[in-house]
Amino acid sequence: MSEAESSAVRTSDHAGTCVAEASVATSPRHRCIVIQPGTVAPSYLDTDQDDDTGQWTNRPAATLAVLFFVTGAFGIPLLWRRPSFSLWQRIFWSLVVTLYTIALFVGVTILVLRTLDSANGG
Repeated sequence: MSEAESSAVRTSDHAGTCVAEASVATSPRHRCIVIQPGTVAPSYLDTDQDDDTGQWTNRPAATLAVLFFVTGAFGIPLLWRRPSFSLWQRIFWSLVVTLYTIALFVGVTILVLRTLDSANGG
């Protein structure tokens, strides 16, 4: 497709959004909007806060609560990223959470099947 045949050509790049418009009678005209992050770092990236061991998200109880009440087996990578668990604790809790998740799925399946069976008059 040549410039004379196209009414508008749009391109973009990684620095922002650039629109190049070409019309039949004129040469290409470029209009660019460059979006760049600011030079001021957000407060959560301050170097003064390197010690995050006091945060509640790094406590073993919070990690286990997320595993059992929110994510189930999908939270196992979260468990393995926490330095507060030793290798044997990670293996143990991974097995427990996997068995717990399987038991929940089996329990819900049995509950649904019994509910459907009683709804069908059986």
